[in-house]
Amino acid sequence: MAGVTLIELVVTLSIATILMTIAVPSFQSVMRTNRIAALTNELSTALQFARSEAVTRGRKVTVCKSANITTDSPTCSTSANWQDGWLVFVDSGTDGVIDGSDMLLMVGQPFFSSVTITSSINFVNFISTGESSSLELFICIAPDQRKIKIEKTGRLRVEKGSCT
Repeated sequence: MAGVTLIELVVTLSIATILMTIAVPSFQSVMRTNRIAALTNELSTALQFARSEAVTRGRKVTVCKSANITTDSPTCSTSANWQDGWLVFVDSGTDGVIDGSDMLLMVGQPFFSSVTITSSINFVNFISTGESSSLELFICIAPDQRKIKIEKTGRLRVEKGSCT
């Protein structure tokens, strides 16, 4: 009958503890990097979808922030935060407002609670040529940051940075 001595067990547990001490912080960094990349991709996809729909439909399509995306009739809100959620819709009436004739195309929301998305704008319009106004959205999961920059042509660019 084979067994392990107390010394062998202590040495094995010590080695396991050292390896876990090294691995856990690295794993947390990898998880944070994957979360910010996934969220950046999700928001970029919504913006690219809006641009594509504007060109396809030959009409203005808007992406706005919304605090009530789970209701039957979600609305844009200037007091909401981008991390609360966003709406993509064909904007036939007032800029950045879902009117009676507007068609909701997509609803999005971050699936992580420890995220901050900031911008100086409440909504972005893409016109039938795919063009938009220049703007930036900052996604932060401390200490990592991604900046989605929308050029006047409507093209997106993502840059890495650090949260401040």
